[in-house]
Amino acid sequence: MEEKKRSKSRNEAQEELEYYIEAQGLKPHDKLPSERELSEYFEMNRSTLRMAIQRMVDEGKLYKGEGSGNYVAEPKIVRNLKTMDSLTKLIEQNGKELRNQVLSATVVESNKQIMQKLKVPLGTKIFQLSRLRFIGDVPFTVETSMMEYARFPGIEKIDFEHESLYQTLEEGFGIHISKGTEKLALTFATEEEAVQLQVQPGDPIFFISGIAEDAEGRPVEYFRSVVRPDKIKFSSILVKETREKEGETYGITGNHL
Repeated sequence: MEEKKRSKSRNEAQEELEYYIEAQGLKPHDKLPSERELSEYFEMNRSTLRMAIQRMVDEGKLYKGEGSGNYVAEPKIVRNLKTMDSLTKLIEQNGKELRNQVLSATVVESNKQIMQKLKVPLGTKIFQLSRLRFIGDVPFTVETSMMEYARFPGIEKIDFEHESLYQTLEEGFGIHISKGTEKLALTFATEEEAVQLQVQPGDPIFFISGIAEDAEGRPVEYFRSVVRPDKIKFSSILVKETREKEGETYGITGNHL
């Protein structure tokens, strides 16, 4: 028995635990059996099991109750990198409520970075909107959007704690977002971001930046956001294209993360 326990790796322990949660039909906020009970059930030593549990906590699959054990976490929001759906729509599709807190909504002058991203002259008036966004009562992301103010006069007066930005652009100004580019990276939470997102300073977080364009390819929005990685995961579809070149066929692997 002890030899079986010692032979299992942390990866095997995590796989067995994930299968156990699925097979037992455990739902978010259901409590797991104690480490002793699980160790006996899986015939593995408790230190290996404890490491597997901690990794699942780090990945946002489990969470620890204060002195009460381990619980199944809410599943992460899955975002497809190839769609332009708004965060509001994505959260609603997952049956959750998105709440906004406006941190700032001001008109500023474009600097060199914004000038290049939005393709406007230096010093152009820019509407800059920064929002802390929640899923229920849990902070999820800090988003900052920048747009040429002349295209959206008066937009700073709109209550974006209750209104969708993209819906406002479409219904209020006739601007439809149809395509764009986006970059995803890992960074570390600053002290300010840690307070806003309720994480620890230096914790890893996602950093997303990009440009949204209209049907004519004109930049509409330059955006930046930091996101808690325990609340979202990203997916994409790998596509192999076949092209002809000088009588030869060759494959190209599509976009992926």
